[in-house]
Amino acid sequence: MSWSASSLFDELLRAEHEREAQRVLEAHGLWDDPSAWRLLGDRENNFSIVGNQHSDPTGAFVEKIVNSIDAVLMAGCHRAGIDPEGATAPESMTEAVERFYHVRHGRLGQEDSRSLTTLADNIHLIAVGSKDSPSYLVVDRGEGQTPNSFPSTFMSLAESNKLRIPFVQGRFNSGGTGVLQFCGTENLQLLASRRNPHSPVAPGDDSSDLWGFTLVRRVEPRADERRKSSMYMYLAPGGEVLRFAADAVLALPGDVKGRKQPSPYAAPLQYGTVVKLYDYRWRAKSIATTEARFE
Repeated sequence: MSWSASSLFDELLRAEHEREAQRVLEAHGLWDDPSAWRLLGDRENNFSIVGNQHSDPTGAFVEKIVNSIDAVLMAGCHRAGIDPEGATAPESMTEAVERFYHVRHGRLGQEDSRSLTTLADNIHLIAVGSKDSPSYLVVDRGEGQTPNSFPSTFMSLAESNKLRIPFVQGRFNSGGTGVLQFCGTENLQLLASRRNPHSPVAPGDDSSDLWGFTLVRRVEPRADERRKSSMYMYLAPGGEVLRFAADAVLALPGDVKGRKQPSPYAAPLQYGTVVKLYDYRWRAKSIATTEARFE
């Protein structure tokens, strides 16, 4: 292997369009290597699950923000030393926001601008690429996941990961895949994560201090296959997502000398989750026409 996991991640993170990301994988011999890819949810018929999530790109995108909110609330719960499924856990999102982030009555409208700025730093929505074909980063400082847990969390389908946690919104472990059908023509999504140091780790998981990352894609049936429908796969050479050691990744916008506006990929993220949606296809007069973006 002539490349490192950390350098590959950096190339994929900075690729602003799906064709650029595809070229990166082709250059490293990964795009056309069947052994480098694993079935999403370990299900061959996963296209029916993913394709039936949303008919509207806006609703699908909102699910990504919901997942980030859930991750931040879970991180607050872990930091407080409370079992999210236990009897002392909050019974609602409003209660969780008040208890873990000290928001009066769980309502942001009652907070001052300084408090709101501090809270907002937990979740970032960043637009990059071109106006006619924007890509988006959704970055949170939530609970994060270990590389070893990706198959049972981010890359799983229809599992009951949040079903017994009353203060989160996502319950059915499928909303995060709704965006895929709106990501360019290859349906590419990059996802990276590192576990929050306050969050528990499964016994025997030796990847808790590492960054893990993968890229999801749609694979159409070949002419010589009996399979008739597409399927979704994720990058996992040898069956495992790629991983690397780093104190932080440059996934957040920040100030760069000589530039008046913040630049992407300039500030560090120590833990949490990074999602990049390449060439997201909005409908007319959507967020793509009003969202501030980095170019």
